[in-house]
Amino acid sequence: MRFAIGREGDIVDSFTLNRMQAEQLAPFRCPTCQEMLILKEGAKRRLHFAHIHTCGRAESVTHHQDKWAVCQWLQERGYPVDQEVTIKNRRADILTNVDENLTVFEIQASPLVAEEYVARTNDYKRAGLDVIWLASGLDLKMNQSFQPWMRLELFRRHRLMTVKNGQLVRFNGFPISIKYGIGNWEVSSSVTTSPYEAYYRFNALEWTEMIRRKRMSPIYPSPKNRRLILNRLYPLGVIPALLPTACYLPLTSLWGIHIHPIEFQIVLYLNRYESPNDSVEWSIQKTCRQFGVTPTSDFSQSFHVQWKQLLNACRLSCDVTTWVLPTTYEDARRHDTRLFQGLQRLMLQSTKQSEKGVNVCQKY
Repeated sequence: MRFAIGREGDIVDSFTLNRMQAEQLAPFRCPTCQEMLILKEGAKRRLHFAHIHTCGRAESVTHHQDKWAVCQWLQERGYPVDQEVTIKNRRADILTNVDENLTVFEIQASPLVAEEYVARTNDYKRAGLDVIWLASGLDLKMNQSFQPWMRLELFRRHRLMTVKNGQLVRFNGFPISIKYGIGNWEVSSSVTTSPYEAYYRFNALEWTEMIRRKRMSPIYPSPKNRRLILNRLYPLGVIPALLPTACYLPLTSLWGIHIHPIEFQIVLYLNRYESPNDSVEWSIQKTCRQFGVTPTSDFSQSFHVQWKQLLNACRLSCDVTTWVLPTTYEDARRHDTRLFQGLQRLMLQSTKQSEKGVNVCQKY
């Protein structure tokens, strides 16, 4: 074992110390089971910690350090912490009690397929537990790339958490492609968040600039794009660069499917334009099937509600035939700027009203 907890409660790395330096930090405890450890060194093995009975699982250095940081973060806030807890056929990294809810923290450092994420999450739910996944070892960026399981966590909990410099940080933002999202990383003081938190931090200038680049970049003419988008736009006399601004809405619900968020909205627009009498729910499911994806019931409902809310905020109808079509590229830019700056003002106003309401409640 490489790591141990020293006398002062800090993590000790046996690979960076000699025996004399390490013994000055004794006694040592196991970070997983809290049992006493001893220093060992042999002819074939370098200095390391050991105890009589093994515990835990084989863990990378990053996974081990992040788990320790999460435990410290929870304990500082008064939450009880148990490590390596067996729950039926699963073994949870950390088990705690958050606001009377038993909650599992899973620190995921290695690649994970989306199906395994769903299976493990459902197993914990069936056992009556909430589960929070942390993406270990991410190189934090504003324009962040995400694995499919991370997108599902963003859809399910409205944010993705990780550890940076011993602190828990979380990402709030919107998908802009199958792989990337745009948003902000912030230090987290709580495990809960509002479904609208990404909108409270919505940056209209940043989003409009992203749309400008999308409009200037032609849609890649793959067979699927030709069938679903290009061959349907041209008979309408619409070129991809002059699509309605409402085809570029920031929608956090689109984390829930592995489809390009802009292409999804364009195909939904075309489906609604060609069949305006269809229900919105049917149009959403039809769009998913056209991309070869079977949506879950929670995605269809979540997207439907959020899409209608944003359209209402932008004073637009679900009847896409009433949406304004830009006639020039400059006209499209003006539409984009006007719509998303208005959306940002609305979100800022909502935030101020919410904070004012909280202050009034606290006063009384």
